[in-house]
Amino acid sequence: MRIVTESFDARAEGKRRRIEITPYSVVISRRSSGVDMQIRLAPHQYRGVALTVLVAEGSDFLYQVRLIHADVDLDVTLAGFGDQTEACAEWRRWASVMRLSRLIERAEGVYEIDRAPLLAPIERRRGRATLRRRNRFLARRKMGRPTLPRALDA
Repeated sequence: MRIVTESFDARAEGKRRRIEITPYSVVISRRSSGVDMQIRLAPHQYRGVALTVLVAEGSDFLYQVRLIHADVDLDVTLAGFGDQTEACAEWRRWASVMRLSRLIERAEGVYEIDRAPLLAPIERRRGRATLRRRNRFLARRKMGRPTLPRALDA
């Protein structure tokens, strides 16, 4: 998966910068004062993938999915959505692909880690692999109590 995009950069010539994103690196390229510059960052150098909610017109919301770095100039906007479910799906997908934390922006510059589980917990004992190995009565057995070591008579 490789995505190439352009975004606004106030310090670059032409006010644009080129961003190439792969699961293994983020490359930010721009031209400043006639010099081509390129910064290559590993995904682990980012704090996480943030879901940001912006108020558009009236009661409409705009959702942004962004890579957050300690240096604000290295933040990267991955996508923008008008629908919350699409934004959440994309946010979780990017966090999974980049292997980064899912962050929620509570206030400008204040992020909270999303600790919600991605999947429902898997049923452990009944009806799973144990029934393939044991009959249903043995699968229902409770574990025994640990026994205390016997004292040796001298």
